[in-house]
Amino acid sequence: MGYMLNKDSKGIKIFIPNFYNIVKIKLDNEKYEFKPYFSLTDEERKKYKDAKDDTITFHKQKLAGFSLGNVFDIKDTTIPMDTIDAELNPIINDKRAEDIMDCFIKTIYNDGFNIEFKELEGGIKGYCDHSNHTIVVRKGLGSLMQMKVLIHEYAHALAHKHLENNNRDYQEHRNQYETEAESIAYVVSKYLNMNPSDYSLSYLYAWSKEKDFKEIDDSLNTIVNYSKKIINNFEKFYDREYGLYSEKNSLNCM
Repeated sequence: MGYMLNKDSKGIKIFIPNFYNIVKIKLDNEKYEFKPYFSLTDEERKKYKDAKDDTITFHKQKLAGFSLGNVFDIKDTTIPMDTIDAELNPIINDKRAEDIMDCFIKTIYNDGFNIEFKELEGGIKGYCDHSNHTIVVRKGLGSLMQMKVLIHEYAHALAHKHLENNNRDYQEHRNQYETEAESIAYVVSKYLNMNPSDYSLSYLYAWSKEKDFKEIDDSLNTIVNYSKKIINNFEKFYDREYGLYSEKNSLNCM
């Protein structure tokens, strides 16, 4: 993108984990064989990539080893981070977003999660604490961004319940889970006629460009199903409590 390292910048040496995929091959008599993806024949790879063929499917990733790499602090580059951060995370206040966020706060409480607004360090905008059934959102964000973060963490709360006592799975597949939550937030925000930032789309692209069809298909199912669930939870709660919805005028929180 045209940015460079500053003169005399020194990289930080890190170990980079290298993984390979293990696939499950269905045999006769309900037996299975497990083998690395790289050992498959051309014919087997075609079956693996065929969404309608379940004879060869993804099983898990396995650590192959580590390689040595470099990372650099953002301050060691010519990247104008302050300017980029201001463009990516504008403080935009939107009256409709404030009203809709109030609707979601009550909906989320109704689903058993508490909500807290706190000062958070670094670039963290929010997080979902499954163990304590709490969603935390960063103070000081514009109302539009706060609403987006709230929906993003709500998506984690519903779609990723299995991670409550499995932090290792989250760390191993973090990119996938974050992509799913951000994509759900994007879909719900669009449904509410808000204006989510385009970077939501880049989440899905960045994750999916190196994945096979079956992995993408699983995430798309999660995104679609939980987007519907969140929208339905939102509408049902307010239809029951406030009667704000009708067939002609849904999603009118004002």
